[in-house]
Amino acid sequence: MEEKPEEPEGGAAGPSRAVSPGRRSRRSAGARVWLLFALILLLSLVVAVVLILPGHVEPVVQIMEDNPPSVRNEAVVPTESETSRARFKREAENALQDYLKLQAVLEAQEVLVWGKHEYEAAQQVLAEADASFANQNFEQARSGYEAAAGMLDQLEKSKPVKLERALSLGSAALDEYDSALALEQFEIALAIEPGNKQAFAGAERAGKIEQVSHLLDQAAMSEAKPDLEAAQALLEQAVALDPVSDRARAELERVGSQIETNRFNQFMSDALRAAENERFDTADKALSSAAAIRPTSAGVADGRKRIELAIQKKKIDRHRQRAEKFEQSENWHEVASELDAVLAIDPQAQFAVQGLEQSRRLAALHDQLDVWLLDPERLGSRQPRVNARTLLDSPVSSREPGPRLQEKFDQLAALLSLAETPVQVALESDGFTNVIINRVGRFGSFKQKTVELLPGRYVVRGERAGFRDVRLELNVHIGAATPALVVRCEEKF
Repeated sequence: MEEKPEEPEGGAAGPSRAVSPGRRSRRSAGARVWLLFALILLLSLVVAVVLILPGHVEPVVQIMEDNPPSVRNEAVVPTESETSRARFKREAENALQDYLKLQAVLEAQEVLVWGKHEYEAAQQVLAEADASFANQNFEQARSGYEAAAGMLDQLEKSKPVKLERALSLGSAALDEYDSALALEQFEIALAIEPGNKQAFAGAERAGKIEQVSHLLDQAAMSEAKPDLEAAQALLEQAVALDPVSDRARAELERVGSQIETNRFNQFMSDALRAAENERFDTADKALSSAAAIRPTSAGVADGRKRIELAIQKKKIDRHRQRAEKFEQSENWHEVASELDAVLAIDPQAQFAVQGLEQSRRLAALHDQLDVWLLDPERLGSRQPRVNARTLLDSPVSSREPGPRLQEKFDQLAALLSLAETPVQVALESDGFTNVIINRVGRFGSFKQKTVELLPGRYVVRGERAGFRDVRLELNVHIGAATPALVVRCEEKF
């Protein structure tokens, strides 16, 4: 009879190795010995029972005859110790998998650059756990794997602290012009956090500080000649290479200040010469350049006052000429804009104060006329017609303000005349419908009728007993024929 193989236990080759076939055969042979021993013991008991209780032996013998002794195909139930060993083995293998996952993550993060000591310590604990596993001490192997994984987890969590330390040491090394140490620390920081801007900038500076020091020495020699422009150029190169270098920026500021003093004196001379020749734009630029260097200089204040007065007069004259040109073409909005510009320069300019009031009034008058001229249908309502007539009858329309304005008055007068002239409108019906035009009157029933209506919008209603009322809209346009309107009540209740 075949025997079932036993569930494998932990082997000696490692966490993933199964029980060898030879060991399984030895275990099966042992099981068969125990079964044979149990069978012999059972037969001995049967013989004893037969001798002691002969009256009760036959049924038992019959049963034994019906079930002759044989090796049964039964699986061996594992002991509690064997079950625990199998569990510890699985737990050890799971703990190892956790470690390997953390290991893969940290190696991808270049752990040997920023955490080599801790990583190697964890690897040593891992090796000890592997040895325990090989010796089938699965519980101890599990503890070792878990401890190693915990070490990697703590190492991963220590990244922010290590990053801050590397950045601090790298910055200190830069201040001491120690490029090697600075580069080493910033490379550690970049391995921890590849996108760290401070570390990237620090590593870039570390590769340049020796060249910056050389440029500073050259700038000092140029200044001693003296050649301030050359010194400034060298210092600018140094600052460009290392914008955060305090020494380079301080030297550049000092040399630049001396150069600006020389430039200030030159700008003042240029401004005075330009003002004497009435080249005010040139004088203003030179004076502004000087003021940018020394804003509180008394010479700048005095020169600016004299030049600004001359420039103001020139600007005012220019705006005045433009306003006069726009006035000739009756572009009153543009006139007002130019006069506003004059008053922004000199609020006391009387010609601008008086002209601005007139230009704004005439601009508003043009706008008011344009409202009716651009939309003549507005005159189809009574109040707009009254407003238009009031404007045309006012004295302003007879002052001859200009040909363009007068032309607009004439156009409005013609439109108003048409708007005040009734238009004949043909109405058609069926002789039964009573026709009413709201705000006009009732016209009774008819088949055809012509009525006179002022331009505008009307509501026409039709009424007939037993039929549903109709409601129509009639638009009578200015200066245009109006189509006949059919009004019939045709839908019965």
